Amino acid sequence: MRFFVVAGAAVAGLLLAGCTGLELPALGAAAISAGAGSVVKAGTEYTLTGTAYRTFSLPLEDLASTVRHTLERLELPVTAAAAHGERLHLTAEGIGRSVRMELTPISPGLTRLKVSVKQGLIRNDRATTSEIIGQIEREVDKIPPATATR
Repeated sequence: MRFFVVAGAAVAGLLLAGCTGLELPALGAAAISAGAGSVVKAGTEYTLTGTAYRTFSLPLEDLASTVRHTLERLELPVTAAAAHGERLHLTAEGIGRSVRMELTPISPGLTRLKVSVKQGLIRNDRATTSEIIGQIEREVDKIPPATATR
């Protein structure tokens, strides 16, 4: 009987701890899954298909410029670019891989980036997706913060 009381108290403690108990494993999993060389920030979301979403505190034009510069540096040439309404779609090609990106403005200073990498026709390459996002984050971190002019 005493075992059930102790076990119940332990379970209740975990449940009452809220989301805090879930954040640390999620952060650790994000760091581990991204690899030691490129830790992708915890704000990156992945779908089951391997598509990644990351929101940046940059206007669409600035993020688009950073994305293009990063792809150029990684030797992933942009093969297609198209604007659909407020969204910008980019396609880049690597060796046996196709990189698809979509930039969507959320506000004048906030843009969401969607990245998916396909290897062949079916296989999704989550590792390459994570590395591309990590490289873009590094480039964004180099941009000096905007200075207020008032």
